[in-house]
Amino acid sequence: MKVAVIGVGGSGSAALRFLAQAGHEVVGYEQFAIGHDRGSSHGHSRIIRRTYPDPFHTRMMARAYELWDDLEREAQEELFVKCGGITFGPEYDEKIIATRASLEEAKLDYELLTREEASQRYPAIDIGIGNVAVFQKDSGFLRAANCVQAQARLATQNGALIHEHTAVRSIEEGAQGVTISTDANTQRFDTVVVTAGPWLGKFLAPLKLPLRTALRQVIYAAIGSNERHFAPDRMPVWIEEPSEYYGFPSDGVISGMKFASHDAGRDFDPDHAGRPVMDEWTSRAMEHAVKRFPDLTGEIVSAQSCLYTITPDERFIVDRAPGSQRIVLCSACSGHGFKFTVLSGWLAGKLATVKQQAPPSEWSISRFL
Repeated sequence: MKVAVIGVGGSGSAALRFLAQAGHEVVGYEQFAIGHDRGSSHGHSRIIRRTYPDPFHTRMMARAYELWDDLEREAQEELFVKCGGITFGPEYDEKIIATRASLEEAKLDYELLTREEASQRYPAIDIGIGNVAVFQKDSGFLRAANCVQAQARLATQNGALIHEHTAVRSIEEGAQGVTISTDANTQRFDTVVVTAGPWLGKFLAPLKLPLRTALRQVIYAAIGSNERHFAPDRMPVWIEEPSEYYGFPSDGVISGMKFASHDAGRDFDPDHAGRPVMDEWTSRAMEHAVKRFPDLTGEIVSAQSCLYTITPDERFIVDRAPGSQRIVLCSACSGHGFKFTVLSGWLAGKLATVKQQAPPSEWSISRFL
């Protein structure tokens, strides 16, 4: 089949790779360059974990882990740093309880650590008085930008054609296929996968998808002492509840400790060229960071912003467009999607080429209709 993929970020690059490896004639369209910093798939790192307060996503991560392992083997480079992970907060916080229940349902091993036990194992972190930490060994971080580049490279090695700096202006479905128009030309495809990230809602505005885009802030905090304690073999990725702050170890690629929030930010138009730093957030974040990480200096080494695409229930969209058998929509979004992009891209390719393939009901568009 002849298949187009619109948007070559995390999910789009995965879809291209799987479609090309399956022998399809596949063309990718990217309005910027591969690895650009205006969407949601750029940057050095994204958390990967099985520790979800949601049994469905905990189960789905099993297949995602397999596909990431496959990508590492094919790319022959380190893309997944397995440093372990903790989710910490009050023992009776609803997400802490739900996370433990999901892991137990999936029969995944974990440890429940007290403040003292967590501090002994991870001396850089003070999880706080009365808090506990759920440790799961399979967590870590993905080298996000490298993952996108690797998928795109493997896709082209298998015959995919990628047009960078090529914006798709319109798509039109007809009886014989789907017509895609760019400033340069018009082409017809059997099916189309739309993985446009923050632009998905605007690009397919007539569908009135319940999506919004929001600016989110990331900072790298300066380490003042005991820098060794922040290395991946001494520090896990971590999430704090109920604050929803999260962060990463420092592996020396970028100076400082990466620190961010799942919900701090504001709505933002993705067509705005800039991604402004939100100073009002960075100062509050640093105040909190030094409480949990006493060896930080309180200074910000660098700061950057990125975009979230958010659905009302914070679950993804991976489904055929309403009333269509030829247009597939894929958005691994809502701030926790990158770890799923290899799976969502694989599934989007199946939906585009296998009529019998059904989407997971939890990611279907029907839940919004």
